[in-house]
Amino acid sequence: MVAMVGPHFTLFRLEDSMASELDNVLRCLTMLEKALDRLGRLNYFDRKQYPAVFLAVEDALNKTRIWIKENRIYCSLKALYQSLSDFIKILTDLVGQLWNTCKPKSGKKELNKSRKNLEKRSLFKSINRMLLNIDKSISTLLCVDSTISIELDKGISISFNDTIVNVFYDKIRHVVSQRGEKTYIFPCKNKEEYSILIKDRHRFLADVVCKLCDYSHFTGHKPSCKNPDKYTLCGFRKNPRKTMMKTGEQELFEIRMVRCEDCGQRFSLLPSFLPREKNFDIDIIANVCRNMFLFQLSTQGALENLTLMGEGRVKSKQTIFNWIRWMGTHHPATLLIRAGVEGSGYLQEDEGFEKEPNLRTYSVVMVDTENLLVWNADYVDHVDEATLCSSFQKFLERINFRILGITKDKWKPSTDALKKVFYKIYIGYCHRHCLKKFSEALDEYQKQTKCSQQTKSILYKKFKDVLKKSTSKINLEARIMYLDDEAFLNPILKARLDELRENATYYTSNKQRKGITETTSLVDNYLKMVKRKLRQVESFRDKEWTTLFFRAQANTRNFVPFNSGAKNAGKSPFMLAGGQTYDLPWIQVMNMHNAFLFSESAL
Repeated sequence: MVAMVGPHFTLFRLEDSMASELDNVLRCLTMLEKALDRLGRLNYFDRKQYPAVFLAVEDALNKTRIWIKENRIYCSLKALYQSLSDFIKILTDLVGQLWNTCKPKSGKKELNKSRKNLEKRSLFKSINRMLLNIDKSISTLLCVDSTISIELDKGISISFNDTIVNVFYDKIRHVVSQRGEKTYIFPCKNKEEYSILIKDRHRFLADVVCKLCDYSHFTGHKPSCKNPDKYTLCGFRKNPRKTMMKTGEQELFEIRMVRCEDCGQRFSLLPSFLPREKNFDIDIIANVCRNMFLFQLSTQGALENLTLMGEGRVKSKQTIFNWIRWMGTHHPATLLIRAGVEGSGYLQEDEGFEKEPNLRTYSVVMVDTENLLVWNADYVDHVDEATLCSSFQKFLERINFRILGITKDKWKPSTDALKKVFYKIYIGYCHRHCLKKFSEALDEYQKQTKCSQQTKSILYKKFKDVLKKSTSKINLEARIMYLDDEAFLNPILKARLDELRENATYYTSNKQRKGITETTSLVDNYLKMVKRKLRQVESFRDKEWTTLFFRAQANTRNFVPFNSGAKNAGKSPFMLAGGQTYDLPWIQVMNMHNAFLFSESAL
């Protein structure tokens, strides 16, 4: 018996443990089914009243359970658990959103908010704990990099995606209501201007309806519609729009409607100072977001500030969290492309290590060197080549222009990831990082040799001249050869010269390509905002909310004008990039460019 103990016994134990994890996956599916069933019974009298999205999720849960039973033989493959875990997280988020948005049918008693939240927490707490355990099991699963195992992993992932995931996405794409698809925004700065415009039918036709093709996003039309740019006025909404204003009073706004002359669909026309699907004046939201994302005001501070200023009746931090999600749903690149902005093709990239307790997390940011636009803001838990490749690939899929060059630090995994993802990219290394490393080497050299401060300054100036004045790799290597000071033969300083010589091509790229800058100062300044926020909250904790916060912060930075005293005072990065502002405040500009239209088909 002892002779049999070894790799065979270990393999059997591994298969048994992973088979038990497969049972945990099935338990997750059952708990999700119960959560969905409980929600249905709370809000509807029978299954005939269930929304189509309910039935789509139920069908996906049943099909996933069948697929697991048919493929249980592959229970030792890491790809199987990774695919299942990712899909269950998507379903969990969707069911959670249904809990937040579903309203009871007439005759059904609505649960009060606290009890509803309590039920939701109890249902999802065990699901999330089980998902966490599955993730831990995946991380400890042994990886065998043989040809057979790699192909099996690929095969099981493709099978699951084709059989379950893609079918589910195709189904819900047509059943999930996309907020605001039948609402068009037109430029109108304030309620005084709107009250005059809404009463004058002829002026409204000339100033708004006839110009709708300039603002519309062409969503909400029937698939057969071939000419979605001609509309006819057709009265007002049945119920006026109720909006909480800065005064703390709720005001009513009549909303005009138009009908497409081709397909007959009706659309609401909203002035830019009224946000889509929000009950508060857009300026209240703008003030909170600007203070939170750019000036590090906490959520509690924002709530107290609103109470102190008497702006609206925000009673809960959940309202502010909803605004964060609202601002951060779209990736910065998605929003900028939708607004018609094209990047220069040259970016500064850096990864900021966020010193969170018991965590190693990083922010990955890309800033345009020409107009200061933040094109990418991601939150990752590793900065190895594979993770960065994934982050850069997602960014690449969102943009419609070619990345020509990147200025960055000397972190090799990110350099390799950039080369893999972006085609024939020029890369330049930051001079400031290089000079900082040399300065640190000089400090160590001074301690070792007891040289004077003057000698140290002379050596630094010579090294800096080589770095700044070199025009090509050959020119830099030649200048290094002429550094004849004996100090440069010291192993401490020689190591820095060797590094400079080895990366000569990268350090002189700024002389070869105009868009590549000497330093990464733009992205470094942006990362300082992230670090200030981290110092305030101590830990970002939740990955989903941190990702939303990073996106919201980037979107806000792109549209808010710089303060007085700045080089570009009064102008936002969006303005510097030539974006259309319609002479509106920054958040109304975002509203005009459909930043708050959460539809895949919006342009």
